Amino acid sequence: MARKPRVNDPGFYHIVNRGVNGAEIFNEKEDFYKFLSLMLKTKYDYDITFHAFTILPNHYHLLVQTHKANLSEAMRLLNSAYAAWYNYKSNRIGHLWKGRFDSFMLFNKEHFWKIVKYIERNAFVLGLVDDIEKWKYQSLYLREHKTKFNEIIEGSKILTKPVDEYIKWLNKPLEKFELEEIYNEPKIVKTEDGSLKVIRKKIGDFFNEYKDKAKAVREAKKAGYKYTEIARYLGVNNAYIQKILKNKEG
Repeated sequence: MARKPRVNDPGFYHIVNRGVNGAEIFNEKEDFYKFLSLMLKTKYDYDITFHAFTILPNHYHLLVQTHKANLSEAMRLLNSAYAAWYNYKSNRIGHLWKGRFDSFMLFNKEHFWKIVKYIERNAFVLGLVDDIEKWKYQSLYLREHKTKFNEIIEGSKILTKPVDEYIKWLNKPLEKFELEEIYNEPKIVKTEDGSLKVIRKKIGDFFNEYKDKAKAVREAKKAGYKYTEIARYLGVNNAYIQKILKNKEG
């Protein structure tokens, strides 16, 4: 399966990486603290804002905002530095991570907050703690306690919500349809000059914006969606799309 194009533009990203073969790579407090210290270094060296995060025994989730076109370089430092340290400490050789990190762009503000909740609830959902506030290696814990790592979430949007309101909101589970949207991301298309274009509007947005179905189809196509993708969204075949456009023109 071909790799999806890697966008490196400034913006918001949900980052995930896992231990090779699902192995646990954070086994004791020292491991978590080392990764947190590297997050802090990454924040300042690459001008990264960490909005939310959780570090779990065999993987991590980060919701970051880059202000420069340097996401790949920043995550390369974070992952490679931790792998080198962990291998040396554990007297092991070989790959620590399953591969390159996974990055998912965000659509909008609504998508941002769904991912925040997904990340903050992860340890609780996995049964690692019986209270969402007890997992020590995530953004919520840093917000509630004074630690040497508090600067990691300096500038985070989660700080704009009153803490009591934030915790109450986090304790409400995501709906099924919201969970299904977590790993959705804007469409990426390659332009004629070889550059990548990010389409942040979903197909459905065009049909909500334009009452005229033919207009919605044309605007979605102009933005970069294929007729086959539009037809799939509408639950029709390509011939129906062509008929809509032809009737409108006629």
